[in-house]
Formats: sequence, structure tokens, C-alpha cells
Amino acid sequence: MDKLLKVYGELLPVMAFMIPGYVISRKTRFKSEWISKPLINVLLPALVFSNMLDADPQKLLILPFFTFLLALAMNYAAIAVYKKLASDTDPLILRSSFSFFNIAFFGIPIVTAMFGKEGVSVLICIYLGSAIYGDTIGYYQVAKTKFDSKKAWKEMLSIPFLYVFVAGVISKIAGVETPEAVKPVLDVVSFAVSALGMMIVGFQLADVDFKDIRFKYYIKLLGARTLAAAAMMALILLAVSQIFESLEKDDYTMLALVPLFPVAANVTVFAAFLKADEKQSSILVFISMMLSVVLVSAAVLLLEYVA
Repeated sequence: MDKLLKVYGELLPVMAFMIPGYVISRKTRFKSEWISKPLINVLLPALVFSNMLDADPQKLLILPFFTFLLALAMNYAAIAVYKKLASDTDPLILRSSFSFFNIAFFGIPIVTAMFGKEGVSVLICIYLGSAIYGDTIGYYQVAKTKFDSKKAWKEMLSIPFLYVFVAGVISKIAGVETPEAVKPVLDVVSFAVSALGMMIVGFQLADVDFKDIRFKYYIKLLGARTLAAAAMMALILLAVSQIFESLEKDDYTMLALVPLFPVAANVTVFAAFLKADEKQSSILVFISMMLSVVLVSAAVLLLEYVA
């Protein structure tokens, strides 16, 4: 129970930032991109770059494969679910919702509580695979619906994360390390990334009429997502663990938590780009986050019990 309270102590203050995001968006003309642009283009890349420098080289090489493969495999799960019970949801938005996990904004406070600040570097390695998928295959799929192949490639290659990743790999090979004087600032950046990410979710919910939400439909949909992700991650862990033997128990625990994480907030950005139902994507993000709090709580209690 102590571990769960610690998780709540890290997670709930961050999630509370959804409330000011919601209120500000409802009451003012404040635009969410005034937060999302510096968050996506400056703060998150800075956090990723610094944690890549501090990460164990083997983990930096291995862990992204797990989440990249998971994101790729979840496309097929989304196609199956669309045919069975989600025909009311845009198929591309559904595939994005299944493939994109909120590993950074939602995961950082959880990992900090469970494994300490040093666990964030491992989580960022895990996040890299998901981000690489989302900013390459995922983004290209969406861009291709509006542009020809050449323009879609150009749009994909304009994403800052790809260059941050390359710079991080080169710097890691060169032996560059994060200066000790900068690390206290990065602790603040880590909190800001999660808090502002949650604030954006609040912005996205401002236009949602909660009375019209079909909770049963979304819970069934997200339940299928969670079960599919858990099954696929188990298979990936089983297969890859036979090849790589250098991973630790905590690494596997973090990877096992990923299927319980909510839909990433950038799904609503894709919805806006596609001129699809932005409200529906916002609902998916919000309900998945509430469901994730329950699932992660159960997982933490289970881990405490078996420890």
C-alpha cells in the first residue's frame, strides 16, 4: 500500500493540471498550441536528449525495440476491433489510439514513484520506440491521407524529435554526459513535461459534452485495447528475452506497465489534421487515462503483494 500511495503522490498532482487546462480553455481564448509547441519542440526533446546521455548503452539499444514492435502490432489489433465493435470510430484514429501510449506524460510520475529518478532514463529508452513509430510510420500514415507521398515524407522529416534522437545517439557514441549542474533543472523539466501534457488534455476536453459520452462503448473499446496490448507485449517480452539477456527485473516491470498506460494526447492532434471527430479522440484520451489509473493501481498492489 505504501508504494501505491507514493504513486498517487507523484501522479495525482500532475493529473490535477487537467483542471486549469479545462477552465482556461472554457473561460478564455488561450490557445493550447501556446503550450503544446514549446512542450513538444523544446521541453520534451531536452528531456529525451539528456536521458539518452544518461542511459545504459545496452538499454538504449534494446528497449526501444519492445515498444516499437508493440505499436506496430497494435495496428492489427485495431483493425480487428474496428470490424467487431468500433465501426463508429474513424479507423485511422482508432489505429492511432491503439498504437500510441502515453509513456512520457503519464509514465514519468509513476516510474519516479516506483523506481526513483534514475528509472526515468530507462522509461525514456522505452518511450523512444513508441515515439519513433509515432513520428515515422504513424505520422506518415496520417499525412498520406492529405498529401502525396513526397509531401508526406517532407512533413514527417520536419518533426524535431527525429533529429533529437539522431543527435542523442551521436552524442552517446561520442561519450557526452549530462553536466551535473544541469540535472536539477532537468528534474523541473521532467515535472513540467508531465504537468503541461496533462494540461493539454484539459484543453482538449473543453468542448466535450460529458452528458453525451457513451461510457459503455468506450470502456469496451479501451478494454479490448488493453487486453490486446498486454497479450502482444507478453509475446514480445517472451520472444525478445530469449535474445537479449542483459535486461533487469525493473526493466521488464516497466515494459509490462506500458499496455496499462492511456492513449497519447497527440491522437487529438491527428484528429484535427484529418478533420475527424476531435471530441471523440479527446474522450478516448480522457477515459483511457481514468481507466489507466485503476489498472496501474491494481498492478502496483499486485507487485507489492508478490514482492
